[in-house]
Amino acid sequence: MRGGTSGSPEAPVYRLSKALGIFAVIASAVAAEYGAGVNFVSVQSLSVYPAVQDLAPLAMLVTGVLVLPKVFLYQRYSRVLPRAGSAYVWIGRSFNGMVAFILGFIWWLGLCGSIGVLSFAFGTFLGQAFTTAGYSLGGVIATPLGHIIVGLAAIWLLYWLHSTGVQRYGTFVITLFIVILLTALAIIVYGIITPPAVFVHGASLKAGNALTPPTSQSPASFSAFGAVCTLYIYAYGGISAAPSLGGETRDAESQMPRGIVIGWAVAVVLFSAVTYALFHAAPWWAVIGLIKAHKVAYATAPGLMGLIAPPAVSTILNFAVALIVGKTIAPALLINSRLLFAFGQDRIFPDRFAETSASKVPTTALLLTAAMGSIFLIQSATIGWALGVVVRSLSILLVWLVVALSALFIASGRSACGGEAWARELIASRWTVPAALASVVITLYLMSTVLVVPHTAIWFQPIFQSLIAAAIAIAIFLAAQRRARSRGESLNAGILTVPVE
Repeated sequence: MRGGTSGSPEAPVYRLSKALGIFAVIASAVAAEYGAGVNFVSVQSLSVYPAVQDLAPLAMLVTGVLVLPKVFLYQRYSRVLPRAGSAYVWIGRSFNGMVAFILGFIWWLGLCGSIGVLSFAFGTFLGQAFTTAGYSLGGVIATPLGHIIVGLAAIWLLYWLHSTGVQRYGTFVITLFIVILLTALAIIVYGIITPPAVFVHGASLKAGNALTPPTSQSPASFSAFGAVCTLYIYAYGGISAAPSLGGETRDAESQMPRGIVIGWAVAVVLFSAVTYALFHAAPWWAVIGLIKAHKVAYATAPGLMGLIAPPAVSTILNFAVALIVGKTIAPALLINSRLLFAFGQDRIFPDRFAETSASKVPTTALLLTAAMGSIFLIQSATIGWALGVVVRSLSILLVWLVVALSALFIASGRSACGGEAWARELIASRWTVPAALASVVITLYLMSTVLVVPHTAIWFQPIFQSLIAAAIAIAIFLAAQRRARSRGESLNAGILTVPVE
């Protein structure tokens, strides 16, 4: 059954379960954010942009601040239009249905790439945990085939978890939220109390030569700083997990905006504190020395901790971080499956994508997402992780940009939804337009820093892959338009109708 408008006198028939409260919203946002972005990408960013030097912790904080205009717009949209498809639904009703789908499809594909990176990183951390604990299994997991096997196991185990219902997902992310807080606190404490000399000594032993600071160096690169900020958008992109629960949250108009803001605030504090602590103990030049010595396994949060913390603490942290990184796949599966559910509601995708199981889960959407994530896992294990991170970051920025443009479109009075109560409430705040303008400026700058990834073939460049995804999306949309006309319907008119969930 297709949903009616928000003002329909008919009682809505919900296919999704209205089962979650504000704590699940906060935990989902933080669970989606705190994972590979801090424990893997924050340190490994030096392998892609070494010219950022010691500014990596500042880049993490600045990125969190740059996300604030987006957070404001997301909480405003979530207050007036909390729906499963989140930004896709907002853009389609505010701006243009075809543009919304193209961006939504690129977003979906980018997040599938993120699932591949996350599942690959899970193997990295799990292998390292077993190695630290003295088990030879760690070396087996660290191979490309080991990464693929372990990553596939994580993806499909979490697929099963999702298939049992959103209530179990809520319990899962709340439990892991507590694990995140305890693990982050341990990393912060050990990172701050450890002198850099302790790490340099341990890292030199692992690298097989004495690591020393460069005798002469150029200042940190501003362009590299901007590019690293864009990489870190990958970490903060998890805030999208909260509004994706719009169809499954009780009193979503109230709970969702608060959950988004609190989740963002927690993420900024944790991300900045952990990154500062890591680079306080581990000088940037020593981290680059490890990477050049092909000791990449130590250029991660638990890897760095393994060189400074007592063995027992290091082992516990390694397994905790592996669990934290692996669990990040769960919110990614949720975001993407609910996005496909929204495509199905609008009948761009076949109707079965909008159908739910006895547990009120969009199983077909979940299955396709898990399958695509598995394909990107194989790419990450055989080609490299950085591409998946950059493509995901670019897709986040594209959606963020057009959400801002959509709000400006409503404010200009040119949107077809301008007379709707939700649209009037959206722009009622005097901060909506300034936040949207700031978002446009920020996203255009950050996008310009990663349109071309160094030392990467053209067919693997994020802009090239995004254009391919856009072409596929256009073909799908045009086919959906033809199907709608054959039924005597208008696809665009259907997209303008606000779904009930």
